[in-house]
Parts: sequence; C-alpha cells; structure tokens
Amino acid sequence: MNVRLLPRLLVAVVVATVLFAGAVQAADRTPAADARAALDRFVDGLESFSAVFTQTVRDDTGYVLQESDGRMQLGMPNRLHWEVTEPFPQTIVSDGQDLWMYDPDLSQATVRPLGDAFDATPIAAITQPERLDEHFRMSLQPVPGGDALRLVLVPRNEQADFTSLDLDLTAEGELTRMAFRDIFGQETVIRFHETERNADLDPAIFTFDPPSGTDIYRP
Repeated sequence: MNVRLLPRLLVAVVVATVLFAGAVQAADRTPAADARAALDRFVDGLESFSAVFTQTVRDDTGYVLQESDGRMQLGMPNRLHWEVTEPFPQTIVSDGQDLWMYDPDLSQATVRPLGDAFDATPIAAITQPERLDEHFRMSLQPVPGGDALRLVLVPRNEQADFTSLDLDLTAEGELTRMAFRDIFGQETVIRFHETERNADLDPAIFTFDPPSGTDIYRP
C-alpha cells in the first residue's frame, strides 16, 4: 500500500464508525457489550465531532512506515472533512453526496458518489447496523492502562481487504483511538486528542472547490 495516499478504507472506517454506532444495542449479552454500550454513548445526541489526530502506519514487522498529523471534523450523519497537514498534505471531504480526495502536491483530486465509495469496501457492511453481527465477529480486549474499552471487529468475509478494526472508547463514550489492519499486514493507528462534541462547524468545510489547474478524476 502506498502510505502517501490515504486509502478509501480509512475514510470508510471513520465515517462508518459513527454511522453504525447509533443503532448498536447496548443490551447485547456478548463479551463486548460494555464497549458496544460505550460506542452507543459516543453517538448518542451527536451532531458534530472534531479532533486533532496522529496517524501511524506500520508494516507487518512493526517498522514505522509513516507518521502524520491532521485534523478531522465530522457532521452527522455523513459529512466529513479530514485533513493531513504533515508530512504530506492531503484533504478528504464528504458533503453527504460526493467524496473528494485531494492531493495538493500532485494537483490531483478524485471524486466519486459517497455511496459508491462505501460500496467499494467491505467495511460498508457496518453502515447496516441490523446486519452487524452477521458480518463481524466482535470481542472485547483489555487496553494497556485500563482507561478505555477496546471493541474489536473481525470480518466474517475472508475476502475482505482488512482483517480487523479496533475502536477504543472510554466508559463515558469518548472515542480515543482506532486501528485497522489490512490484508498486507500493515497496521494504521489513529489517536484522537483535543476532541470536541457538537461544536458549531462552518458548513463550508464540508464542501470542496478544486483549485484552478487541478486534475479531476471520476472513476
């Protein structure tokens, strides 16, 4: 995987995490019930979410391939502004209908219908919460330090292009970390800090106007 480019899988993970969370039932009696309840608390009453993040990509030996920093803003239910600031600037924007991925260094942008972007990834299944158990095996793992709950989702489909997704939440429902591993053994870990719920976000951040001279691709 080219770590210089944010994969579509990452975008699907970020948005789908919130899309499926609201309908997850805390009454489930699986070992992951507490974490699922925390996820439900995270999305309960959520209208917007913003955070600064650090992202680390490691290969299958644990070697760090890339570290990057940025900021995300999420507007319920499906608007997203994801911006990597260092070391390679990148911007991903969803206005609820289209998903834009922009690389300023290459002066290139890719745009596709939001539904198609999710349909192209196996993680799209979790946008259908009523089928969550059908598509994923869920478990609860301890988190070092004991300050969070880790909900682990493993796809039942052996053809999925990711092998597991971790969501770390505090008992109060604060999302602090997510991590996923792809079929090549690479792990992407995203840690959130300076989080803010239901802030007044400028609607303009969820629109994208390509700069003059940008090459636009519509796959």
